[in-house]
Amino acid sequence: MGLLSVPRGYVQEEYLVSGMARPYYGPLVLAQLHVAATSQLPAMPYTTRIIVVRPIRPQHSNHTAVVTWENVTFGHDIDEWFDIGRQVEAGGYTYVDASVQLASAPLLKAFDPVRYATVSIPVDAYSYDIYSQVAQALRHPDAIHSTPLRHVLALGASQSGFALDQYLADVQPVQQRVYDGFLVAVANGPDHHTDRPVIRLLSEDEIDGTSDSPDAKLYRQWEIAGSAHGNKADFDYIAATERRDLGVDLVDPLAGDNSPLGLTACQMNRFPADQAYAAALVALRRWVVEGKAPAVQPRVKVVAGAIARDKVGNAIGGIRLPAMAAPTAAYNRTGDCVALDGRTEPFTTAQLRRRYPTHEMYVEAVTRAARRSVRDGVLTPLAAHRVSAEARASRVPGP
Repeated sequence: MGLLSVPRGYVQEEYLVSGMARPYYGPLVLAQLHVAATSQLPAMPYTTRIIVVRPIRPQHSNHTAVVTWENVTFGHDIDEWFDIGRQVEAGGYTYVDASVQLASAPLLKAFDPVRYATVSIPVDAYSYDIYSQVAQALRHPDAIHSTPLRHVLALGASQSGFALDQYLADVQPVQQRVYDGFLVAVANGPDHHTDRPVIRLLSEDEIDGTSDSPDAKLYRQWEIAGSAHGNKADFDYIAATERRDLGVDLVDPLAGDNSPLGLTACQMNRFPADQAYAAALVALRRWVVEGKAPAVQPRVKVVAGAIARDKVGNAIGGIRLPAMAAPTAAYNRTGDCVALDGRTEPFTTAQLRRRYPTHEMYVEAVTRAARRSVRDGVLTPLAAHRVSAEARASRVPGP
């Protein structure tokens, strides 16, 4: 359990967290229960686990924790290290995985019945209060080995992004204000008009015109052209953790060209979505710490509920990271390999030569796009350096 590998200069620790949690329900459920407020419902005891990955030396910390609401879509915990790990390491963040939903418990106990014997998580209505209490614990002066955490950010993606939407709607504005900012990823939803900064990061799989809230004082929506709900890097990481912890891949049969069952021969999405996650994390922290809101970004063009595409099939509009500004493939032009995997259709050598007659022209196009993305605040300088180096090392437009 935990990260596949811990970065140099960091330590990974696991804690059991216990307390009494109250459930949170929306107004419709409360009416069905014939109660006026969640405070009238009984609290229940819980014990769960969190994983903390922090700089070993306090002086290397940026005093900011980012708490991932673990995704339990596959019946076990899925973290977000594959999306933000590089930036956590580069920026000195404290990274926390929080197991707050009922579905986390069975496989924890199966993995180690002794170690997790006391883990007990009530139904998911209690998850919101547990998630709040994790933040409260992290803020305690003695929580993380004398490393003070001045800011705590919330991160949820996909199923966990939907959970954060419920948190923003029913918990944050009414009951508890323990998170300083929210990164809600690959999950549709509105601007909930809370008193904390929110960045909603959407892939092409969620862009259908339903998340139509305009950018506002405390709300930004980033729509990442070329990205998909899941991609090869994500699934490779998840599969590796499953092989280590469970002895079997649960995700591979759902992962396009990763599939050992031969379900499809197509290439699942290769778009480097982690670049957008890293930039969003940096932008959210700056917004919280310095009060500097990120620039408003263009939205992907949607016509009649469908993404408008250019002549090669790539989305029009949106945040255009170097992989889209200087593309070598069409992304998601013909749908998914398998549900939510996206698709990558590499350009032929002939197509690449028409677009980039020389290798130097390709490198210049990528480098120019990287500089522009950094200037726009949607790519970190670290990622820009890596992107330019990868372009120089490539063989585009071909041998």
